[in-house]
Amino acid sequence: MVKRAVLAVSFVFLSAWAGMAATLTVPPGTVLHCRLSQTISTATNTQGQLFAATLAEPLIVNDTQIVPAGATIRGRIGSLARPGHIKGVGKMLLVPETLAFPNGQTFSVNAVLLQMYGAPGARIANPEGVVRGPDARMRDLKEVGIGIGGGGLLGTVFGGFHGAFVGGVIGGAAGLVDSLRRRGPDLTLPRGTELKFQLSRQLVVTRPNVSEYNLSSR
Repeated sequence: MVKRAVLAVSFVFLSAWAGMAATLTVPPGTVLHCRLSQTISTATNTQGQLFAATLAEPLIVNDTQIVPAGATIRGRIGSLARPGHIKGVGKMLLVPETLAFPNGQTFSVNAVLLQMYGAPGARIANPEGVVRGPDARMRDLKEVGIGIGGGGLLGTVFGGFHGAFVGGVIGGAAGLVDSLRRRGPDLTLPRGTELKFQLSRQLVVTRPNVSEYNLSSR
């Protein structure tokens, strides 16, 4: 009877220990290095659509690989806005929701986009991780300059200095009007864009066999 009781207690203890050992925690502030799995643009996507990014580097904490490279972060486009005609730029917010392992395990994840590379003209606009696209200022200035130059050249040919001045003004105005009737450049994140998500809450991962992920034993 006593032997059975001891075995039962031992079994419970070992089961509890194994369960604790199989649960790993990643602290808030940890950065996940990912690459975007598809192209996302304010021209073609809408708020609420899904996105995916692949973990480019394994996540290692205290010599233990907790998340393998190749794991997938899935989420939604939390907000999206196209650039305006006269002012404003394209904006979007990527909201991670789950982390899926190659073996099919899925865990909830809360993270904010901290840094991004590989999207021309795009930058992180605020601590919430909103991505801000390029503005149309340089395009407008370039088109106005082209209009002034073209108008001035024609004015010189047909009317000398005075004609050049008038032609430049008219050409510049035409370039400005043409530029303002179009939207600014859309924000586009190409496939393969490097994304660094920072955990805003701890990530709890349960592994069926933790020992095989312990790097110190290799």
